[in-house]
Amino acid sequence: MKRWMFIGVVLFSLSNMGQQPQEPPKMKTLYKTARLALKTTANQEAAKQGLLAALARPELTNKDKCKIYYTAAELDESSNSVINQMAFLKQKYDSAALFNTVLNIYNHLILCDSVDMIPNANGHIKLEYRDRTRDMMLKHRRNLLTGGIFFLKKSDWASAYKYFDSYLRTNGNPSDTLVPKVNYWATVCGHNLKDTSKILKYVDQAIEGTDSATKPVLQEYKCRSYQKLGNEKMWLQELHAGINKYPNHDYFFVSLLDYYNQHSQFDEGLLLADSMIHVHRDKPLYWYAMSLLSLGKEDFDKCIAYSDSCINLDANYADAYYNKSISYCNKALFAQEALNGKNHLDQDAVEMRQKIKELYALARPPMEKVRQLQPDNLIRWAQPLYRIYLYLNMGDEFDEIDKLLKANAQEKK
Repeated sequence: MKRWMFIGVVLFSLSNMGQQPQEPPKMKTLYKTARLALKTTANQEAAKQGLLAALARPELTNKDKCKIYYTAAELDESSNSVINQMAFLKQKYDSAALFNTVLNIYNHLILCDSVDMIPNANGHIKLEYRDRTRDMMLKHRRNLLTGGIFFLKKSDWASAYKYFDSYLRTNGNPSDTLVPKVNYWATVCGHNLKDTSKILKYVDQAIEGTDSATKPVLQEYKCRSYQKLGNEKMWLQELHAGINKYPNHDYFFVSLLDYYNQHSQFDEGLLLADSMIHVHRDKPLYWYAMSLLSLGKEDFDKCIAYSDSCINLDANYADAYYNKSISYCNKALFAQEALNGKNHLDQDAVEMRQKIKELYALARPPMEKVRQLQPDNLIRWAQPLYRIYLYLNMGDEFDEIDKLLKANAQEKK
């Protein structure tokens, strides 16, 4: 019995020995493998990954990490050289892989620089790799930009952005004439990715460096980004900046008009619209804004006057006709409410009923114009015309609208 127990213990021990983890390779071995890969141009990716995996070792100093990142960049550079040689010899090669090696070079050099900048225990910064990283970056800088353009043409916005971002983050030449274009390309990539952080990172520089036709479009990107982030303060601030700098780009004014109208800030909106009229008196949009905000304040006479000013500038401005008609309808409705409780035989009541009829008669032409201009927008004009025709006792017209409304209600069931 004892003999079998002894054998069992031995077998158990041998089993455990087989499951013991292997010792990780020493840093000296990893660097030796990397130098061999650089010399033979073989197994470079494996050598690089071996080094990068060692970054988690707790005994490494910051300078050790710098060395790892820099050596990884050297291996990427060597891989890039191999693919470039294939291209020179007109051999089949992967263009994306060629450019990715360049991006990898930059990514590892950026990491090397960032660790190199960390102060030592005495609070001192001793840069050991700065010159070498800058020299290697400059050598491949144009290829980094070419890679970004390569992916930009393929509408691979995420990849293109990485290249442009690396190009701009490592720009050490203030006279680089390509930077304005790269700022623009990076911002466009961010916009197409619907990534607010990528838009906002370079949009100000992009606006500064682009042409006058593109500036307001980029400013709109900026405003929409803040709106998407829910940063109302910055959104409003940039909308006002947009109006002041690019008054012909209507997005800024229309957005503020909607904001003031929705928040019942009618006086603020009227001040804004009035200030724009002083600059561009012949623009129908600003007169329409005055009519809309006056309608919100229930200042119906002013709404009608501003609507007429808009229509005089643009005879097909449907929204202005709508505001005008609704103002007359509301005046008639208020008069009807005032009529309640009065003796209908009184002369005053008779005159009020006649006045109400006149108001609905005045409301009819502009609302019929809305129908003419927007025939498919039945919900907008059918209900007001229903009330107008009913009060004016226009039987045929009323019956037509009544049938349209009933048919529309049936379709929604």
